[in-house]
Amino acid sequence: MTVWWIVELGLGPLQLVLMGLVLELSVLVAETPTGVVADVVSRKRSIVIAQVVMGVGFIWSVASTNYWIILPAQAVFGVGWTFRSGADTAWVTDELRGREQLRHQDIDRLLLRRHRFGIVTALGMIVMAVVVGEATSIRWAVVVMGVLQITVGVYCALTMREDHFVPGRESQRGFAATLRGGLAVVRTSRRLRILVAVLLLLDLGAEAFDRLGFKHFLDSAALDDESLRVLGALFFALALTGLAANVATTRALIRGRGVARVAFVLLLVAAVGGLIASLTSVVVVIAIGYMLQDSMRESVWPVLEGWANRDAPTHVRATVHSLMGQTTAVGELIGGLSMGVVAELTSIQVSLAVAAGFFGLSSLLSTGGFSDSARDVG
Repeated sequence: MTVWWIVELGLGPLQLVLMGLVLELSVLVAETPTGVVADVVSRKRSIVIAQVVMGVGFIWSVASTNYWIILPAQAVFGVGWTFRSGADTAWVTDELRGREQLRHQDIDRLLLRRHRFGIVTALGMIVMAVVVGEATSIRWAVVVMGVLQITVGVYCALTMREDHFVPGRESQRGFAATLRGGLAVVRTSRRLRILVAVLLLLDLGAEAFDRLGFKHFLDSAALDDESLRVLGALFFALALTGLAANVATTRALIRGRGVARVAFVLLLVAAVGGLIASLTSVVVVIAIGYMLQDSMRESVWPVLEGWANRDAPTHVRATVHSLMGQTTAVGELIGGLSMGVVAELTSIQVSLAVAAGFFGLSSLLSTGGFSDSARDVG
C-alpha cells in the first residue's frame, strides 16, 4: 500500500496525512460503539465482521487511481478495524480463564506469543506480496491481501468457539449500561488513567512515522522501479527486529518486570530510533533508526494491552479496550494533522523529529505506573 500511494499515485505529505485522518476519524466514531457491541452481543461475530470489512477496504483502496474514490476506503478499513479492536483480546482472555485459572502474567505472555506469531506470518506475507507485486502489479498484490482478510473472516465464522462469554443482552445489560460501566472503570482506575495519557502521547507521534516515515525513506533512496523490492526488504528487516524485541519483552515479563517498566524501555528506545531516522538523509541510517522505532513501537502494543486487561472486568472488557483504542484514534487524529502541517511548513524530517519527542514523553509518563507494578505479577 505504501508503494501504491507514494510511487504509483505520487501522493504528497498532506494527501497521505488526509488518508490517515479519514482512517482515524472513522475509528474515533466507531471504536467505542463496536466495542460495546462485542460485550453486549458477541466477540466472535465482531471479529468475523472485522475481517470481512477490512478485506473490502483493502480491495477498495486499489479500485481506482482517483484519490477521491479510494479515500473513503480508509474509513471502511477503519470501521472494520474497530470491530476487531479489543474483541480479540477480550475473547481469548475469557475463553482461557473459563477453562482454567490463569494469572495476569499468563495472559501477558499469550498476547506476546500471539504478536510473535503475527510477526512470523508477516515475514512470509511480505515475501508473497513482493512476489505477486513483481509478477503482476502492486494493485493485484493488495487485492490478494484483501481476499486473504475475508478468508480469515470465513475461517473464524466456521471454527471459533465462544463457550465462556455471557452476552450483555442475556444478563439484561444493554448498550448504554455497558458503555457507562466501561467509562466508570477507566475513570476510577489510576493505572488506566496513566495508560490513557501514555497512549495519547505515543499516538501523537505515531501517525507521522506511519504516514510520512516511509516517504522520507523512499525519497532519500530516490527509487522508482525497485521501490517494491527495497521497501519489502525494509519491512522484512523491521519484522525480524520486531521478532527479537518480542522475545526480549517476553523474557523481561517472565523475570517479573512490570508492564509499566517494560513499556518505559520500549518507548524510550523507540524515541531514540525515531530521532536517528529523522536527523539524516542517509538511507542505511534511516533504515536502522526505523528498525529501532518500529520494532519497539510494535512490541509495546501487546504490553499495553496487558496493562489494560488488568483493570477491565469481563462484562466490559472489550469496551475498556475500545476506549483505549479511541484514545489512540484521538492521538493519531491530532498528531497526524499537526505533523502533516509541520511537514508542509518545514520538512518531513522536522515532523519526524517532533514525533520522536512525543515517544520520549510517553516513555517518561509510563513511569507513573511503576508504583503499582506489584499488581503486574498478581
